[in-house]
Amino acid sequence: MKINKIALSAALAALLVAPAVSFADEAEVEVEEPYQESTAEVLGIEISGDLYADFGVYTGSGQTHNPLRNADNTPQTHDAGDASRNLMKANLYINGEIGEESSWHAQLQAITDTQAEGDDFRYFRNNSEFEAVRELYFDTTLGDLDLRIGKQQVVWGTADGVKFLDIINPTDFRYWGQETMEDSRIPLWMLTAEYPIGDDGSLQLVYVPQVNVGNQISGLIDVETGDQGQQFVSLGASTITGKYNGFKNIGPDMGKVAGAFTQGFNGLMPNWANPNILAGFKGMTVGMFTGMDGQDGRPDVDQFLQSTIPGGSGYTPGSVPSGVTGNMMLSGIANNQPDNPQMPGVGATTNLMGLELNAANPSSMFDYMANTTFATFDTFVGINTAYVRDREKNDWDNGNIGLRYKGSTDGGFNYSLNYYYHYDNNPVIDVSWQGTGGRALTANATTQGFDQNGRPVGSPGAGGEAYKTSTMSLEKADGSHYDYATDGPATMVFTESQNKINTFGTSFDYAIDTPAMPIILRGEFVYDKGVKAPVVDLDKLSYGDIAGAMKNLEADFVKYIIGVDVTVMTNLFLSFQFMDNWNLDYIDETVDQNGDGVAHSRHSANPATMNMSNGMKAAEEHQIMYTFFFSKPFLESDAMRVNNIFLLENENLGWWNRLDLEYSWSDDILFSAAWNQYGGDKNGVFGQFEDMSNVQVGVKYIF
Repeated sequence: MKINKIALSAALAALLVAPAVSFADEAEVEVEEPYQESTAEVLGIEISGDLYADFGVYTGSGQTHNPLRNADNTPQTHDAGDASRNLMKANLYINGEIGEESSWHAQLQAITDTQAEGDDFRYFRNNSEFEAVRELYFDTTLGDLDLRIGKQQVVWGTADGVKFLDIINPTDFRYWGQETMEDSRIPLWMLTAEYPIGDDGSLQLVYVPQVNVGNQISGLIDVETGDQGQQFVSLGASTITGKYNGFKNIGPDMGKVAGAFTQGFNGLMPNWANPNILAGFKGMTVGMFTGMDGQDGRPDVDQFLQSTIPGGSGYTPGSVPSGVTGNMMLSGIANNQPDNPQMPGVGATTNLMGLELNAANPSSMFDYMANTTFATFDTFVGINTAYVRDREKNDWDNGNIGLRYKGSTDGGFNYSLNYYYHYDNNPVIDVSWQGTGGRALTANATTQGFDQNGRPVGSPGAGGEAYKTSTMSLEKADGSHYDYATDGPATMVFTESQNKINTFGTSFDYAIDTPAMPIILRGEFVYDKGVKAPVVDLDKLSYGDIAGAMKNLEADFVKYIIGVDVTVMTNLFLSFQFMDNWNLDYIDETVDQNGDGVAHSRHSANPATMNMSNGMKAAEEHQIMYTFFFSKPFLESDAMRVNNIFLLENENLGWWNRLDLEYSWSDDILFSAAWNQYGGDKNGVFGQFEDMSNVQVGVKYIF
């Protein structure tokens, strides 16, 4: 309800409670209420707003990629018809004039999604889609120069469904693109200036001192829980912080297993417990140990220990029951509870190991680390993990700066030339090691040959080389060995930082009149220089160099979109887009860095899709997508409009289709409905969210 309507209602109420007069007197007396300006009119401001409610349900059963877990560590699931979201918000828009040349604008918001998991997604959070002050800026002119100062959005891109050139404001991905671009953008404090050039051109300057805000990615907000239970935690994010699949949480469980081995297989052999007993097992890998099954001439665990550690050295034959295999031992120690009478374990709650090691088709941590020696696990005893945010400071000396020239030709060809020197909106996550007191440690791998009996080549009585292993250790700054027994357990640190890049871009659109229909050709071209892109080295991971296995290396990207828009049948709008995200420094190779004769992949990875469940999936050199969009109005005065956008991944054949309907019941009330369906390859950008498919209904009241 507008301010002037409120004032009118107050005047009517005053008349109703006025002293009564006779019918005759009322016919003779005219009552005239003087007009009184509202407070808003006195201040020269206009106030409007809207109230919005949106309720969604899942269309099928499934689970998130970092699900809440039951007491037995099984994942919680949802069924078709379960609530997916319950979004309610109120927007207040305030516009005011300051003199004849200046004005100001504010958008204030009250918002909540009571169905979301965790306070970071349920209520207000600064620098996200759910913040109280969405926009607050001041406009003025200095001659021909237009200035806007304050919290705002600046839009450079025009593509449907994706953001290539639209890079000034970061994005909140809590709903994975289901919101409008205006709602999902995160407004920033900045200065924009625009100056006309000639009759058809303009030059825009953008300066953003607020640089420590990037894309808001589910799974990387509350890193202690990995945003557990939140709908759109991607495969890639769950690989870092997921409660079950996240390296950050797997690390401490791995440290417990290593500690259990140093303590005589977690108490099975108390006479054998030795703080550094594992350091001598450089010739024994996880894969070799799990291969001890007593079959085809291979020893079981008891037979191996009898031959390797004589009774006089602390091992009593039979302490590990005959017939116990390496798989049983390692899996039991990882997965069993400490009070298990047959095989005490550490009660790991993460994806450390299943019942059997499967290095050929890895899906758990130990599957990937099959070549890791027990001497390396001596380094891992008791390890901790930490997640550190190393964000840049917001100040005028360290801001993002951009220029855009926008022009057109006499023939109707519209174009822009863009440049932006800025911190990438995507975070960079690196892995490193620290000792007690935060001292930096360096991972160092040494390769050694062994004969068929596991004796080091060159040692007394050893035969010729039969195989090689690599053992990873940690070194201090002075080059000395870091020993958990004397120096304390090490910490594996995940550091989230920002990387400054150069973005060069251009866009165009051109209308072509044909006898059949008008056609608009449009496009965007972007060159990103100096991006930090993830590279996964499965060879290093196989022998335990976790920090070396996940690196971010500089890479340049070319991104482009070609689109065609047409209108047919009077008012049916159709649009088709072809998109390519091209990694110019793409890596896809097979390496055997430690020379053990087992080669593994080293490849560029997609941070949204890599996961232990898919072999730490390689990215595509050309990430190609297609979109098809249509929009058509119906009913009198176009009261109803139906829109549909379909996005298809080229290689993975993952897809997302969003069908939505809007119906204007009146000038004040708008109803909406939407159907989001994901499908295709479950390791793709869209297909991974098949279980998150949903339908939504909403209503908006405008005042």
